[in-house]
Amino acid sequence: MEITEQVSSKDLRGADIFAGLSDDNLEQIAKSCKQHLYEAGEYCAVQGEMTDHLFIANGGKVAIEMRIHVAPHTHTVTIATLTKGSLCAWSALVPPHTLTASVKCVERTPILSIAASDMQRIFEKEPSIERTVMKNLAGMISSRLRDTHTQMVRLIVEVIKEGR
Repeated sequence: MEITEQVSSKDLRGADIFAGLSDDNLEQIAKSCKQHLYEAGEYCAVQGEMTDHLFIANGGKVAIEMRIHVAPHTHTVTIATLTKGSLCAWSALVPPHTLTASVKCVERTPILSIAASDMQRIFEKEPSIERTVMKNLAGMISSRLRDTHTQMVRLIVEVIKEGR
């Protein structure tokens, strides 16, 4: 992983987490963002680890993976595949700040990161940004939960068919 160029409001304009924010709002947020370049196969977030950063795909493709362990079996399930503008890791904004899934780059992928502390500072200055971001986040968590449910049903069916 390498840190690449400075982030601009243009990079954030298509990000689902920032939908509905003004260009001025995006400019504020962009000042606190960094872009990292990950190679195919690299993880930018690992399930179970603590995080203090949000991650947003700025191109490429990532897989949201969840490791399911029911002794003696362990399965890794791809919950969703995300592309440019998709929020990949949101746990930094929601206590206890533990990643609920891993984010694996399927191809070379630029990832935008922003520290939760920077977002909190912005939220304190502009409560309207917080309302918009958290509303967007609630919708994304709901969607991820539906995707997780769908994949868990598929895994259970697969395990039953195999007789495990």
